[in-house]
Amino acid sequence: MTAQRPSPARMWNYLQGGKDHYQVDRDAGDAMAEANPDMFYLARQVRQFFARTVRWVAAEAGVRQFLDLGCGLPAPVDAPNTCEIAQSVHPAARIVYVDNDKVVLAHARALLTPATDLVKCAYIDSDVREIDAILAEAGRTLDLTEPVGVLMLGILGALEYDQALAVLERVTAAVPSGSYLVVEDGVDTGRVSQAGITRRHQSGVDRYELRTLDQMHGYFEGWELVEPGLVTITAWRPGAVDVGTIRPVDPHGGVARKP
Repeated sequence: MTAQRPSPARMWNYLQGGKDHYQVDRDAGDAMAEANPDMFYLARQVRQFFARTVRWVAAEAGVRQFLDLGCGLPAPVDAPNTCEIAQSVHPAARIVYVDNDKVVLAHARALLTPATDLVKCAYIDSDVREIDAILAEAGRTLDLTEPVGVLMLGILGALEYDQALAVLERVTAAVPSGSYLVVEDGVDTGRVSQAGITRRHQSGVDRYELRTLDQMHGYFEGWELVEPGLVTITAWRPGAVDVGTIRPVDPHGGVARKP
């Protein structure tokens, strides 16, 4: 099987060191890396940020259910998925994955085998713009009267900014006090970051818009950022072994609690 057009999920999987991609996806990723030499490092750091934040929300904040919007493809073995992280902390944790990429759907069907406890883990094939339908369906697996960890990594930049705020407004209204929001997105830090996005668009991958820091702060309206706030993802509570070896990257992210 071959693909005629690069997929954001497959391209990102390639950049993160995964195995689920075609030549067209590798070409798109390489084009971005040619313009922005940090791309491979950046992509892996996004996954590490994801792992740290999910574990923190589960272990430190005590959240036992997660809504992973724009979950993407499985990551390399050194960066486990939401269910693996959350259920390592709380074996009964519940997770709902959401994505609209057909390749992601195929992998989700393989993941959610009959041996999987479907009461704890579900997949919704939907576009995040259909957030009301997603929340209604997610409520079949998650208890939306109890705190939820909402994950939105690299997905809001695929929307117009006003659309992104509208989606976040619906999510904020749907989850109770004590819920947590994890957001990561690309930030326009200058010529190199813009050059990488330009090459992405030229390759045919779905559009993705970099944000300003002010725009990203707007994502957290109605939420309280936890320390260290909205920062470059490598600066969000790095592990002791990482200190001294990491460097800032364009994507920024944060974790916030709904009061």
